[in-house]
Amino acid sequence: MVSYGVRMDQPFLIRHISADRLDDLEPLWKALHSHHLAVAGHLEALSPSLSPEASWINRRAKYETWLASPDAFLLAAEADADADADHEIVGYAMARVQEQRPGSWDRAAKTGVLESLSVRADQRGGGVGTRLFEAVRAEFVKRGAREFQLDVIAGNTDAVRFYTRQGLVPYVTTLLGRS
Repeated sequence: MVSYGVRMDQPFLIRHISADRLDDLEPLWKALHSHHLAVAGHLEALSPSLSPEASWINRRAKYETWLASPDAFLLAAEADADADADHEIVGYAMARVQEQRPGSWDRAAKTGVLESLSVRADQRGGGVGTRLFEAVRAEFVKRGAREFQLDVIAGNTDAVRFYTRQGLVPYVTTLLGRS
């Protein structure tokens, strides 16, 4: 087990967890899904949103697939700093490293991809998201990823502000339409 940045003034621990704890993430994913629907209502005109249950089933399957690879990892912020026991998860980050071929820019051969970062609503503003993000970044460095990327749903201005404060810059804008 690797832990990141445990401080006595913050009663949570960031650590790697395995696929056997995926079900513990369900409420956090469903809350993130609901947040996406709230901030990106304009996408409903393109296609109907999934129920929270269907969204979780799909996301859980993706997590299982990604975690089957040694290039993926799952970090959790647990509510208690006791490193010897499993505790309630108050935030998590799912990430992986992938090979990257250069396009218009000379990008790194390995790129870290932050697939999900969710923090329980009552824990936001207390540093959980920042510490998870810092731990993901450190893990990317450890795995040889010189750069990393993530997607933010259109309309999620709080997330854009958070990631901009972490030093990220816009790279690609994805537009969707019906054919």
